[in-house]
Amino acid sequence: MRTKSQSHVNVSQIEWATAASYPEELQRIVRWKMLIGSGGSDWPGVPQKDVLMGVLELDAAGYYPGHAHPAPEIYFVLSGTAEWTVGDETFMAEPGTAIYHRPNVLHRMVNKGTEPLRAVWFWWAPDGRNDVLEVEVKLLEPMPGAP
Repeated sequence: MRTKSQSHVNVSQIEWATAASYPEELQRIVRWKMLIGSGGSDWPGVPQKDVLMGVLELDAAGYYPGHAHPAPEIYFVLSGTAEWTVGDETFMAEPGTAIYHRPNVLHRMVNKGTEPLRAVWFWWAPDGRNDVLEVEVKLLEPMPGAP
């Protein structure tokens, strides 16, 4: 049984998730596990109202279209290689790369490798504004080839 004082979780205890609002073709290639945050009463992660933290996986050759959200975000690439865009800057992100997304700034990832891109992500509530953690990610462009 989980208690509110839980201080740790193993990634194997969390199920993969994706956004129900995403197009089906995107749901098939991008997934995440939220390890720390507000996941509900039966969620096995570490409860925390001021931060969200987890891992992301983007399939080989996957395209995560430009999107934005009001929470600031940090990524740390664990494996794989992606062409990463933040605002008007595009660069290659490989293992060991740390990336910062300012609030409401477009960012996209294009997996350029032959293996899944795996990264740790972290959102926080600047100045205690927890409402930014509850806003759904907004896609700012369609999937390639979408009408």
